[in-house]
Amino acid sequence: MKCRLSIASFFILIMTLICLSDAIAEDSIPFSERAGLKYVTVQVNNIPLEFVFDTGANHVVINTDTLQRLGIAEFDNTRKIQSNTAGGLVDGYILTMNSIQAGATIKYNYDVTYIPTSPANLLGATFFSNFNCYIDEDKGVIRLIPKGGTNLNNMPQPSPPPDSLERQRTGSERIEVEMDGKKYIYGKGWEEDKEPQQQ
Repeated sequence: MKCRLSIASFFILIMTLICLSDAIAEDSIPFSERAGLKYVTVQVNNIPLEFVFDTGANHVVINTDTLQRLGIAEFDNTRKIQSNTAGGLVDGYILTMNSIQAGATIKYNYDVTYIPTSPANLLGATFFSNFNCYIDEDKGVIRLIPKGGTNLNNMPQPSPPPDSLERQRTGSERIEVEMDGKKYIYGKGWEEDKEPQQQ
């Protein structure tokens, strides 16, 4: 009987830790979703602005509307760059912001890329370089876990409940993380790179 109690206690502890993933996350950033894109509020020089959460972008990118909202009328042309975007090679400028904050993560004297032709502001992966980012679809948050804080390869996976006990679900219950160009889907493991099939 004592052995069963220990196994049951251990199972309850594991399930509690899984359900309370907030406990291992250092920060959670709420997002809204439109047309398959996740939008987050970012404070740039203490001004709240909407950014697309884009782990495929190498940098934090601001557009012309944001530049005007920030009151930036002049900038250093010596910091002109060419940037590869989904639309091809475009001209841009490196600008240093006094501060940029997403959730509790704040960086000072942070370089962003101003791309005049960008339709949206992009919160790129370099801003979260010290974190693993989990997308919790059900709770509508992006969880930030310090790198080295959790080994995803050894995370326990809960077994599915029997059909008769399964609770009503309202969301996708999908949690994703991207690290080093690979995607981890909680409950499924690492997503394999899919090579296009040749015909």
